[in-house]
Amino acid sequence: MIRLPGILKIFAVFLSDFLAVYALFHNIAVAAGVVGVIALYVWLGGYFALFRDGAVRSKKLPDYECSRLETAKCQLAEEVKSISSVDISRLKLYLITADPDMQATAYGANSVSVSRGAFDNADPITLNAILGHEISHILHLDAEFNRAVFATIFLICGAVSVVSFAAMAVIFLVFLVCSFFRSWLGVMAFKGTTRAVGGIFSLLQKGVVVIYRSFAGCLNRAAEFRADRYSAQLGYGVQLAHFLSYAAPKTSRQLTFTEVLYRTHPPAPKRVARLEKLVSKETHPIKR
Repeated sequence: MIRLPGILKIFAVFLSDFLAVYALFHNIAVAAGVVGVIALYVWLGGYFALFRDGAVRSKKLPDYECSRLETAKCQLAEEVKSISSVDISRLKLYLITADPDMQATAYGANSVSVSRGAFDNADPITLNAILGHEISHILHLDAEFNRAVFATIFLICGAVSVVSFAAMAVIFLVFLVCSFFRSWLGVMAFKGTTRAVGGIFSLLQKGVVVIYRSFAGCLNRAAEFRADRYSAQLGYGVQLAHFLSYAAPKTSRQLTFTEVLYRTHPPAPKRVARLEKLVSKETHPIKR
């Protein structure tokens, strides 16, 4: 149930990590080891997230809850296969029993969770619409890709910290030699230099984080639109639009520039408008 684009984009991240580490250490074993650790995190990260969120597998739920989720899975399996020839029989559904918010999450590892709020407030067709959206994330390996990119950024920030520490050590040794002259001017210069160098590396780290969060935000917003479109292709555009219209958190204040830049989901009204256009095109096809 994995699509080729998802594999390719994760492979591209792993390849860039391997080349970067190899360029630093000129050692294939070290580069392979680092990439192996990142791959392990990408693979197992979804299971850790499920445990952290207190997710309960559908088969361990009471009969009514289990039946609802498994029925939705069976219906979606037929619909997904009819439009994309993909088998989702290995999909694992979970319920976040302590989460009152109306949401669902794709963790990767063929695992999707539904919050208690969404489960209790969604009718069977709307539940299918929500799960259809998350299935798109699963098919495109979006969660795995996000973890791979996050691990890469963590690696970059770690490398910057190591270089910063090395630079501070060199500066300390230089001024240690100068201290033999017992000059207060040397001590003041040492403090100023270390602050300047530390500030430069700190600014570099913050710049990397800002670029990452902006880039990740753009990719995630595009993935949300794609997942909405996929749910609409399954025939649940109206239900998903209705769910988004009342499930999205309401806020009366104006978002800051940083919040707009970093947000991972497009505004609900914009998603609803796109879904309505998709439904309208399917209902009233253009005559040629």
